[in-house]
Amino acid sequence: MKLYSGTGTKRDSRVYPMTFRKLIAFFLLFTIHLQPASGQAKQEPFPKDAVACNKLLDAARLAMDTSTETAMKIITELKMAVAQLRVDSLTAKVYTEEGYCNFYAGDYRKAALAFDSAGLLWKNINKINYAKSLNNKGNAMMYNSEYYRSLVSFFESLKVFEGEKNEKGQAGVLANIGLVYESIGDWDYALYYEKRAIAIKSKIKDSVGLANSLGNIGNLYINKEMPDSAILYQQHSLNINQAISNKAGISNALGNIGNAFRKKNMADSAIHYLLQAVQISQNLGNVQNHANFLNNLAESYLMNNDLVAAYQYAQDAATYVAEISDKEFRQQHYELMYRYFKKAGNSAEAFRYLEKLNVVNDSLFDEKINIQNEKLSVEYAYNQKRLTDSLAFQSQLGSSEKKATASRNRFIISTLLLLLAVSLAAIWYNRSKLLEKKNQLVQQNAAMQEQKISELEKEKQLLASQALLRGQEEERARLAKELHDGLGGLLSGVKHSIINTKENTLLTDDNSRLFERSVQMIDNSVKELRRVAHNMMPEALAKFGLNDAINDYCKTINASGAVQVIYQDFGDTVKYDSSVETGVYRIIQELLNNVIKHSGGTQVLVQTICNADRISITVEDNGKGFDTVSLKDAPGTGWNNIRSRVDYLKGSIDINSETGKGSSVNIELPIL
Repeated sequence: MKLYSGTGTKRDSRVYPMTFRKLIAFFLLFTIHLQPASGQAKQEPFPKDAVACNKLLDAARLAMDTSTETAMKIITELKMAVAQLRVDSLTAKVYTEEGYCNFYAGDYRKAALAFDSAGLLWKNINKINYAKSLNNKGNAMMYNSEYYRSLVSFFESLKVFEGEKNEKGQAGVLANIGLVYESIGDWDYALYYEKRAIAIKSKIKDSVGLANSLGNIGNLYINKEMPDSAILYQQHSLNINQAISNKAGISNALGNIGNAFRKKNMADSAIHYLLQAVQISQNLGNVQNHANFLNNLAESYLMNNDLVAAYQYAQDAATYVAEISDKEFRQQHYELMYRYFKKAGNSAEAFRYLEKLNVVNDSLFDEKINIQNEKLSVEYAYNQKRLTDSLAFQSQLGSSEKKATASRNRFIISTLLLLLAVSLAAIWYNRSKLLEKKNQLVQQNAAMQEQKISELEKEKQLLASQALLRGQEEERARLAKELHDGLGGLLSGVKHSIINTKENTLLTDDNSRLFERSVQMIDNSVKELRRVAHNMMPEALAKFGLNDAINDYCKTINASGAVQVIYQDFGDTVKYDSSVETGVYRIIQELLNNVIKHSGGTQVLVQTICNADRISITVEDNGKGFDTVSLKDAPGTGWNNIRSRVDYLKGSIDINSETGKGSSVNIELPIL
């Protein structure tokens, strides 16, 4: 799922879409914004109307906050003005603002060209601003999915910043390099460059930048399936953002911590943090961040089996689908909706979202192929350029040098041609492999669809079984109430009526003894009726919870003398859903009934381990044992009832028994 850091967004363990990095990159662009640097070459004096141009530049910057179209009109006018002035530093500033304007408008290719033009002008008059232009160009290319070309620009920028000993610039570029490696799924390299950025930001006391990088590293640990490390870094980021009152940073850190807890299957903790993140993010104007928090919150509620809340937040997230073009966000949302409708038993809607999910998955796969092709194209272009440069150099040599070095030239050219051939072969080979892999994925998707169809059919059967079990429990409760309140009350009334009759009647000794036995029989009938009603719907389960109900039932068996039951409970005191508690109670009740009726044993151990995400049940006896294979054809309903309830709770059952050595039943029930 999506993750967030700093003032911007980060992606999860899948290949990240460029729009999720937008706010981070914006921050990095502004922290390395073009300003005259101390100690740099002195700028040439402006002509008389340069002041007017600078005012127009300020107006363009202000317009960018509300309308990039208005800003671009001002910049177009400025470009005409500075063309007449012929002042390189002023022209470079105009190109820089043009780059920002195209960047905010989403035209990243034009932005890269504008930043490149600014860099060419700054190169000879201000090294720091030249490095900043290279950094901006790299950002634009990264957003345009030109990942390897963006790295070339970032590394060149880093080299200039290091030469000028500008630590703040170095830290910003290192963080951007980390983002590129994160975007192509190379987590280890991304961690390396982010940690280098952190070392510099700590040294220069850049609190905002430090909080961003800590959040980025936390997200990388999520991608590496290390949620505990992720929580540690995100908590550190949260502390810094709270200290500097950075609301965007606070919201992102809270969202990241919640997402890490979701990865740990700790839904309650995830919901706690994500609710705080959503409350803050809805007032910050970052639509993509807010939408992803809503998605993660819906998934956490779905994990907690709260379908009502899950649907509510999923629908809130759905309102942003139309305005967010990011395919990763759509993939996450469609997968969420598919799992929700599957769990809700709505097969038609589940299939509809499954089809949408498959379309997005295919598109993302094509993007991965394009990234690989881009890498191969860069390597091919590099080798081709080396060959061209070598041939041009050789043509300029004198005839005498050509003869003297002919053998060496042929070797060099042959080597370069071989490199070119190898590059072409590599491109062909990689394309073949990628197409082969795509075919495999298509086949896998078809198999997955068949499997999901089978799962949905199984889900229908399970829903029918669940409805049957719920109906049985409701009928048991109704009958128990009628027996206890109706027949029980009637018997008590008969007893009192007979006692009143005795007081008004003279009886012989024999008739008196007969009368006392009759009253005793009525008392026994009332006790038996209450016992039956209790077994049908135990009061302790409703009043005191699962543990007390099981303990009470075991004491009842001990009191009957049928068998000695030892009950042990471990784990946490957790209040589960009533359907879960009733199911667990019935399973243990049925297992103990089987022991009493069939095992011939004298002692039974009942053990439960209750946690927030799992319940374990163990029932062991010292009876005669049985052949576990025979359970498949067992004529009774006992084991069938147990299996139905275990399936209803999506659990697993393990039975071990040998003749003469007793039996052991272990049941694991996940709490979804």
